[in-house]
Amino acid sequence: MNTELNLRSLRARKSRLSHAIGHNGQVMCAIIAIIFAGVGIYCLFLGDLARIGYAAFAIATASAMVSLWYKYGLKTIPSNPSPKQLDDIIEHNLLATLKAPITPKRAWQAAIRQPEATFIVNHLLLDGKSLSEVLSDNEADMQVIWQQSIALIDQSKPPQIHAGILAAALLTATPALESFLTQRKLRKEEVVEVLDWIDRHIDYWHQPKPYFGGIGRDWASGFTPTLEHFGANVSQGVEFSGGAAYFQVHADLYDGIASSLSRGNGVALIGPDGTGKTTLVNGFAQRLLEGRYPDLQFYQVISLNASMILSYSDSQLEKLMLQLFGEAVNAGNIILFLDDAELFFSSGTGSFDMSQILLPVLKNHNVKVIAAFTPVDWQQIQARRAALANSFASITINEPDEPTTYKVIEDSSILLEHRFKALVSYEAIREAYRLSGQFMQERAYPGKALDLLEQAMPYSQGGLLDAAAVQSAIEKTKGVKVSAAQAPEADMLLHLEDRIHDRMINQKKAVNVVAAALRRGRAGVSNPKRPVGSFLFLGPTGVGKTELAKSLAAVYFGDEHNMIRLDMSEYQRPEDVTRLLAVGGQNDNSLLLAIRQQPFSVVLLDEVEKAHPNILNLLLQMLDEGQLTDAQGRPASFRSSIIIATSNAGAADIAARVKEGGTLDDFERPLIDKLISNGQFKPELVNRFDEVVLFRPLNEEELSLVAQVMLRGVNKTLATQQLTVVLTPEALKQIVHQGYDPEFGARPMRRIIQKTVENAIAVKILRGETQPGSTITLDVNDLAPQE
Repeated sequence: MNTELNLRSLRARKSRLSHAIGHNGQVMCAIIAIIFAGVGIYCLFLGDLARIGYAAFAIATASAMVSLWYKYGLKTIPSNPSPKQLDDIIEHNLLATLKAPITPKRAWQAAIRQPEATFIVNHLLLDGKSLSEVLSDNEADMQVIWQQSIALIDQSKPPQIHAGILAAALLTATPALESFLTQRKLRKEEVVEVLDWIDRHIDYWHQPKPYFGGIGRDWASGFTPTLEHFGANVSQGVEFSGGAAYFQVHADLYDGIASSLSRGNGVALIGPDGTGKTTLVNGFAQRLLEGRYPDLQFYQVISLNASMILSYSDSQLEKLMLQLFGEAVNAGNIILFLDDAELFFSSGTGSFDMSQILLPVLKNHNVKVIAAFTPVDWQQIQARRAALANSFASITINEPDEPTTYKVIEDSSILLEHRFKALVSYEAIREAYRLSGQFMQERAYPGKALDLLEQAMPYSQGGLLDAAAVQSAIEKTKGVKVSAAQAPEADMLLHLEDRIHDRMINQKKAVNVVAAALRRGRAGVSNPKRPVGSFLFLGPTGVGKTELAKSLAAVYFGDEHNMIRLDMSEYQRPEDVTRLLAVGGQNDNSLLLAIRQQPFSVVLLDEVEKAHPNILNLLLQMLDEGQLTDAQGRPASFRSSIIIATSNAGAADIAARVKEGGTLDDFERPLIDKLISNGQFKPELVNRFDEVVLFRPLNEEELSLVAQVMLRGVNKTLATQQLTVVLTPEALKQIVHQGYDPEFGARPMRRIIQKTVENAIAVKILRGETQPGSTITLDVNDLAPQE
């Protein structure tokens, strides 16, 4: 087919005529026809006005012909099944608005007035006017646009060039628009994806609406008052809504479900939460309504409401379940759907084990049941209730791939737009897919992305859901930071080292690597599938390893308590793995519980070398994949945290090196090799850390700075009494001398300040020697320990 466009062809002229009349013109002609026909009848009835009556009939006839011609001949002008040139396949509403000479700019202005192109522009958040200004006004440039339009037809279902295809062709085949799209973080493939989205929508609306049977089908159902009270009629819901979702993810599984139910077996749908088990049942209910399975004709799907049923006391539950199954059996056309089926097959709070009730019903093929399980719950049923599990035909529901997931999210977002009266942009869909994959690992696609979109709806602005709204939803619900760093935070990140050094003395390399990792994470350039940063700190006691973690938590994460601290010396037995991964609320030492409550934090693993090897093996997964999995198969994310492991291993070697006058710059590799050869660390663990940092012992000059930092802490405490303490240089020197211990670093300093400075202040306060607003100056004589 050539790319010539004849705007004087018969189809082009009919299209312009159709456009000129339009729906309003057709209605007006019909009204005129009715009015003048009435006038004609009235005039003929009077007799002496016959000439006027005939004239009125002529006008009525002409108006009726125009109305009927539009309705049956002009309203929809199909494309030529054997096209030879462009006017044979351009959608007639678009063809009607094209005027010679056709340039990219004029083609865009014609397309943008049509709903298909408006859909693409709005969902991509593009400014149609700005685009028009960039486009060429040269007629010769349309050649490549028409070629691209024809190429896009092959990827779409409608066999014609509608306004959406022309708009997509202009966006993807115009060199001048490449930078325009890049600035808006859009790729050509995404334009084509949105085009496919609108094509699916158009195809759905042009499909004949399904027929779900009539009164005979409704009368086929038995009397089921208890089921109606404790269940939801899925079939009825599908019928009232006009059908299930029009893009079916697992359509290949319907026949298997029908076959199993026809043979009298129960069906177990096995898949992670969010894979679409409930949606699959809705689609199956629609197929039943359409009469696709003769063996299941007139069957309806009823979903039991677990929360309502389980609200009954244990003594009444068994009787209630027997009544529900009895009504289903008597009705003869009920398929029971047990969503969250594990609640019906386990004992304990909030559940009820109805295995003994259901098993004989399934074995005798008296009632048809579809039950939805997660893989972990199904494994438990197989282990504890083998006979019951064997009564079900298991069907695995896998997580769809990325392109399929995007289609489900796009099509479902149309329903969200209708519910919330807000436009869901493509960038919001893209961000929901990305962030739900990063922070909602406990669920599967597409459910988790749809959940996030719905959670983001309250954060939409001006009837628009964009990426910022999705980011806000994640930040509010998950307690993490995902949006771009704004000016105050960006300034803090750029000067993070200075702020940390206000609390911590020296150890510049350690401070630098941690600050750099946090900057990479917030700028979005680090690996999103791993922690923001992971570090192994080696060095003697009291040199600032733990203090750096506290400083980072206080300075950037907002509070020193925004830190998860575990003393790994408490995890030296194999069974301690269970404590670490516990999900019960009674275990205060559970790492998974802590990170789920506080995902945006510093995770400090003190004395990591003392942990049992099984614990260290867990760390490999945490450092590599940024997550750990509990006993129920649910992951917990560490991808928004900084992992710091500390160890005193090699402290003697570091101290000896410094004492000899050597530096630690080139000592890291020899020390690590020694620790690995001694068996203190496994190479696979050390290699998982982003960086290993050596901390050197503090000298007396640095210890003096530490003492001043600690004194600022004392003054912070005294501020409530409006008091300030100051040490003379001699007093400060004495404290540093008393608190200096090469083996324990700065740790003795805190005890010395407590014994001397804090005691001296306490005595002065109790003696009444101080007044609010005064400064307490302490000299050497004042620092004698109080007995």
